[in-house]
Amino acid sequence: MNGVLLVDKDPGLTSHDVVAKTRKLLGTKSVGHAGTLDPLASGLLILLVGEATKVSDYLLNGDKGYEVTVRLGVRTDSMDITGLVLEEKSTAGLTEDRIRDIAESVSGVVELKVPMHSAVKVNGKKLYESAHKGEIPPEIPIRAMSFYDIEWKGLNKLNLPDKSPEISAVSSPDAAPRGLEFTVALRCSKGSFIRAWANHVGQLLGVGGTVTALRRVMSAPFDIHQAKTLSVMARELETARLQSHDVGPTALGPAWVPLADSLPHFERIEITGHDATLLKNGQLSKSLQSELLRRVQLGEALKPMRVIHREERRLLALLAAEPGEFYKIRRVFV
Repeated sequence: MNGVLLVDKDPGLTSHDVVAKTRKLLGTKSVGHAGTLDPLASGLLILLVGEATKVSDYLLNGDKGYEVTVRLGVRTDSMDITGLVLEEKSTAGLTEDRIRDIAESVSGVVELKVPMHSAVKVNGKKLYESAHKGEIPPEIPIRAMSFYDIEWKGLNKLNLPDKSPEISAVSSPDAAPRGLEFTVALRCSKGSFIRAWANHVGQLLGVGGTVTALRRVMSAPFDIHQAKTLSVMARELETARLQSHDVGPTALGPAWVPLADSLPHFERIEITGHDATLLKNGQLSKSLQSELLRRVQLGEALKPMRVIHREERRLLALLAAEPGEFYKIRRVFV
């Protein structure tokens, strides 16, 4: 039971909750995850089972895709709706065209402050730990974040009570203050925070913005369409058991990715026999070195490699080369 499990996480669950439930579901303690999702968020969570925990570093660095809903006129300490409201402003006068133009303009590399409710460390301490204690560091780190492929999904007008004293003082008792929410799909690089993006859009519009809904739809190289919720997985495994079929994770269809296929963005090379025996002992055979050299000469230099056992279809090792060097073994799998 070695592979990647693609879970469509329900909102309200922590990533740790999903890992704990999956351990019970599969009957194994060897389960980890590649990249967390906040309880507010739903969508694709990559779980690593068995030997797949060794490929975590190679899946954490991929780009992510999200659908995010942002409420304008509200600013919170966590940059999402679960946080403490710091400020509220009227959204009167904002048009859909204006909001869309600003949202689409926050694209490319943007330098933004990381959210206080994040795992980024300052002086060896995670920011969310400081936030929970009410301790604000003198300087919040600023990070270059990359956002792209921003796709406008629409604007929604809300009837919301407005708690802002300055707005309430000038509002007619008969006119219910309205709020605005917009939704976009976008992609970002590792280390980029959607909450920081939403907060920045709100600042540029002059009214503030906070995330009210977030769904991860892609975590390279995997897509949400491959994933299943834990409840669906439980039903499918139980059905397979009652029908005396395979009750292992292969019964979960595309949500289960065998270890040998878990890094499709790596080049694939197959070996067998003595070559495989040497590799398991941490050595590159002469024939394997010759094949790697041939690929380098064909212009495939420096592409990371996954080495598969030809008959057993198992992942044996990962190889990679630094600039100016030849391939070296990075990981060997039992």
